[in-house]
Amino acid sequence: MYKSEIPNSSISFKLLVFPFFWLLSKLPITFLKGLSNIFYYILYYILRYRRKVVRENLKNSFPSWSDSQLLSIEKKFFKYLSDLIFEIIKGISITGEEIDKRISNKSIPLYDKLFNENQSIIVALSHSGNWEWVSLISQRTVKFQVYITYKPLSNKNFNWLMYITRSKFNALPVPMNETLRQLNVNKELNIKTITALVADQNPASAKGAQWESFLAQDTAFLNGPGKLSKRFSMPVVYFKCKRLARFKYATESKIIVSDSSNYSSEEINRMIICEMEKDILEQPEIWLWSHKRWKHSR
Repeated sequence: MYKSEIPNSSISFKLLVFPFFWLLSKLPITFLKGLSNIFYYILYYILRYRRKVVRENLKNSFPSWSDSQLLSIEKKFFKYLSDLIFEIIKGISITGEEIDKRISNKSIPLYDKLFNENQSIIVALSHSGNWEWVSLISQRTVKFQVYITYKPLSNKNFNWLMYITRSKFNALPVPMNETLRQLNVNKELNIKTITALVADQNPASAKGAQWESFLAQDTAFLNGPGKLSKRFSMPVVYFKCKRLARFKYATESKIIVSDSSNYSSEEINRMIICEMEKDILEQPEIWLWSHKRWKHSR
């Protein structure tokens, strides 16, 4: 079975910073909600964190909305972002029983069916909802070996922290540039896997990107999901994360491609993009609007 190397981290971070986050994560969720309320005001009104980016993204994505509608979603997003930060911190020490209560998977029978059909699959999701808790719950609810494809953070210490958090329930994080190797190794060993891809990542370069209309804008996408599905003849499942309340989610999945031979890689990616857009329109405040998504021009 393929395993990527655990990222490095400094000794000082492990001895001084990590214990602080671990202790913070042990606080009751009601207390973390209170901290999140305070942090929202700091983030939005004092630090004014990426307010310009969020405002521009919302305005371009919803050109027909009024200023009051856009401002409402902007503030709801920052309140959600504050919650999300403390949810991710809570994930450092959360137990399996606790995470089961906080995020549910309604589609376990679907994954059991695919597992019994002896197929590895691609699971596509977006930065909508708590994708980090999705990483935690994944291996607890399916029989596949789960691989979480990720883009390494530039800060090596926090990259290490996210790696050990994502893998705590035995899902295996794998850097994006090692995904192909992971799939080849596991195919040779006949290991049934889920390869989870966050499909709304912004490409590092527009070269080779797939361009689609997304949220009223010409948008560059990585074409990995479609290409990998075609190359390894894998079904594609779309994974939706819906927020029910603060610190609580429900997830649901559906097969969007059963036989990749019937479609081009571009068509597969287009179907994923369509599902992502529907999710965002349903709960716009829980998508990552602070992400500099539209840096490239065609």
